[in-house]
Order: sequence, then C-alpha cells, then structure tokens
Amino acid sequence: MTEVHENILPSEYAEKVGLDYASQTSDTYKKEKGQFFTSRSIAHFMASLAQPRSGHISILDPGCGLGILCCSLIEYLVKKDLIQKIDLELYETDLAVCTHTKEVISYLGHWLHKQGIELNSILHKEDFILANSTAFMPQSLFGSQQIKKFDYIISNPPYFKISKSDQRAQIAEELVYGQPNIYALFMGLSSKLLNQMGELVVITPRSFAAGNYFQAFRKVFFNEVSITDIHIFESRNKMFKRDNVLQENIIIKATRKRSANINLSVSESEADLSDSSTSVYKTEELIDQSSKEKILFIPSNSDEAETIQLFRNWKSSLNDYNIQISTGPVVAFRCEDYLVSDFSEEANLIPLLWLHNIKEMEFIFPLRKGEKPCYIQNSDEARKVLLKNKNYILIRRFSSKEDKSRLICAPYFESQTNSDWIGLENHLNYIHRPNGELSEDEVWGISALFNSSLFDTYFRTFNGNTQVGASELKQIKMPPHQSIIEIGQAVKKIENPRRNDIDKIINNTLLLKYYDQNRRSSGDFARIGVA
Repeated sequence: MTEVHENILPSEYAEKVGLDYASQTSDTYKKEKGQFFTSRSIAHFMASLAQPRSGHISILDPGCGLGILCCSLIEYLVKKDLIQKIDLELYETDLAVCTHTKEVISYLGHWLHKQGIELNSILHKEDFILANSTAFMPQSLFGSQQIKKFDYIISNPPYFKISKSDQRAQIAEELVYGQPNIYALFMGLSSKLLNQMGELVVITPRSFAAGNYFQAFRKVFFNEVSITDIHIFESRNKMFKRDNVLQENIIIKATRKRSANINLSVSESEADLSDSSTSVYKTEELIDQSSKEKILFIPSNSDEAETIQLFRNWKSSLNDYNIQISTGPVVAFRCEDYLVSDFSEEANLIPLLWLHNIKEMEFIFPLRKGEKPCYIQNSDEARKVLLKNKNYILIRRFSSKEDKSRLICAPYFESQTNSDWIGLENHLNYIHRPNGELSEDEVWGISALFNSSLFDTYFRTFNGNTQVGASELKQIKMPPHQSIIEIGQAVKKIENPRRNDIDKIINNTLLLKYYDQNRRSSGDFARIGVA
C-alpha cells in the first residue's frame, strides 16, 4: 500500500517522481516523444483557472505524463468545494512513464481516501486520438451517449509534427491542413469531449493562433468552445528550461459556454505567475469569428492592443492594390542539376537569391554562405522555377532567434541584376504585381512598412514562432495606397535607411494622423478592466 505523507501533496509527489525520471532520460528521447513535463508552479496556476463544483465530478488528462496536472487540479477543487467522488481518466503511451504514473495516481487515491473522497481512476496505455476516434464521426451514427464527456480536461499535450498519412491525422481530418502538429489534434479532440458545462485548460505552443496550417483547426476549435482566459509568458527561453526547450507557450482556458470577454494575463516566466498583470478584452476584439482565417490576436501590453486597433481601421490588403505575395519557387534539393556555385562568363547563369542575401532594407549579392550556390542556370529546363527580373520586395520566410525583428525584408529593383530572369530560393517570400510592375515608390514604401516597428509589433500579436508564412502576410491590412506612396517617397531620399529612420517617417505619415483623427473620438482599444 502506498504510504501517504501528511505534509506531501500529490502534486509534490508527482514532481519528485518527475524529476527523478527526467534525470535518467535523455533530451533526445523526450523530444522524440514530444514529452516535456509541466512544472508544479505552472500546474497549480492552470488548476486555479477552473471553476469549482461540488458532488461527483469527472476529469480527463490526455497525454498525462506523470499526472502532475490532474493532481494539482484535484488539490485545488478539493480545497474549494465539497466533493464526494472523482472519476479520473488518463492517457499515456510511453510504458516507461506509465510505471511511474501508476505510482503517482496510487498516492493521489490514498490521499483522497484519507479525506473521505472516492477516486475511480483509469490509466489508458493507448493513443488518445485513436482511442476516441468516434468523437470525429457524425453524432447521428452513434448518439451522444456513446461518447464519454468530462467536467474538466486539463492537458499539456505532446507537440511534434506528423504526416497527413498518419492514422491520427486521417481520423482527425477536419482539423488538418498541410502538415499537422499532434498538439492541435489533442486540443481539437479535447474540445469535443467536454460536457455542456465543461472546462478545458491547456498549456500549448501558440503557433495555432495564425497561419494556414492551423486554419482548419481554428475553425473547429472556436466552433466547439469559447476561450475565456489566456496567459502568456514574455520570456520564452525560461519555459520548460530544465528540458532545454525553446518554445513560445501559452495557457488557455476554454468552455462550451460562449464567453463575451477574454481575460488576458502576462508574466515574464513561471517564476512570477503570482504577480501577473491582467487585462480584459471583448472576445470579438481578439478573434474575428466572421473571418475566414479566425486568427487569435494575443496582445501582451496596451501598445500591442492599440496597434491591433490601428490595423483594424485599415480596410485594404495588398491584393486590393493588385499586389500579391508568393513564395520563392526554387527548392534547392529538387533543382540541384541547375545550381552553380561559381560565376563563369561562358555559362548562361543568373543570380540565385537566398535568405542570407536579404538584410533589413538591403539586398546584398553576391554573398556566400557555406556551400550554398550563388547562381542558377538560365536554361529552358530551369525556366519553370525562375522569375522575370522586375521590381520586388523580398521577405525572409524565417527569422533567427537572434533577430530583433520577425519581419526582415529588402527592396529589390530590376536594375540591380543584368538579366531577364532571377532565381528566388524557397525560404524567401516575394511581393509583386502580377502582369505589371511595382513602382519605385511602392517598393520603398512597402519595404519600409514591413521593416517597421509598427508592423513587427502587429505581426508578433498573432505569430508565435520564427516562421513568416505568405498566408499570414496576405491577411495584413495595409494603409491607404497614397500613404504607402508618401512613405516610399520619403524613405528613398535617405541613404541606407534603418529602423529608426523608417519609424520616424511612419510616425509622421500614419500614426500622428490616425491618433489625431480617431483616438479621442473612438476611445482606446477596449480593455474593459486592468488588474
């Protein structure tokens, strides 16, 4: 029989077991399993988001690890209200972990027994998605009584990419577009397993908030549940630090009951969770349910909130100005036969532009980096992946962790290359006018906007990783075309314009005018309470 120590809570016991397990397990193994255990401080914070209820309750912990989340939740609920019975279901596929999970749940059961509370627990040693596949089938086929639903679901789901051919991705097809990540499948399924008054609390990467790959997930998730609480961490390198993970995570709470408001709290890291600052936003200000993209905006301060409001006042996208954003067509490993490292006068070669050729407001060529070829053949065979040489704005699709800005782009002009064609590698996006030409002022103006602090701030409110997708750029609303031209005319007069120069011009051209005309009349972005 498991001995219950009077001064040791189940969550403490779980954390101790977890530390012992983690010290004996390699980072490589944990990464392969998408396995990063939740700390006790975060588990307690997540538990505190739940609304207590009395009597007989049911709890689900999918991907439970060592059970610290459900232990923390139960401790919190038992402390807050009179509970007689708890049905607890857990899922874990790693058999090495399950041995320790059993030990933790046994301790939890005896701890509850001493307080006169009955615990009925089931540890499923099987895949959470596969075991609950009927939740993705039409209700009419099985009837709602066939799908077990829960009062509380608390989760730190695994996160790793799976292929579209994976059986789990095929079962959860309605959540999938492109290459899915397992955590989105866990969240989507969990939203379907809540009962009518159920609550879901999850710590997860924030990458689901925007982008094409998660658009199908967002459509389903926001239809099933309504977010009531979001917590963000300003210092991403302090999360899961003992597992050497660098990930932008958020904590969210969602319910089946529609919520008019979202509580958004911020802390630097888990160390100062108790000192979080909290703002309250209207739900429609952070999620436009009527839009196709259903992007979730997550402002961490009042400046970011006001920036979102500014962009919402603009009604046009680049597409409205007959301007499009595309991705570089040269995929290096597929075009190896056409790529050439060194220039030769005899060969018919044209520049191949890579991510490293693009600096902030500066196009640099040639510029060698490692073994990357600088040229591509100008041949009939290669022509299918080449672009006509004309004016473009070139944007990095990826920023490094060291970059101060997510958006890094450069103006490119036809005159910079003595060729009818150019090659753009697949890690670049490019802005262009199909069947036409971007004017010099447009190139300078759009380049300046995307390199500005204003656009970088806005982009960070919905983008939670270092990737800059064309689909995310396409949805960004732009200022009036005439303002773009005015910015371009001012920027091109400056030799080697940099961020400070650009910000001053944008401030004078856009922001002062906006705040003079709108801010006092429409009021601040609706933060209806600040704690």
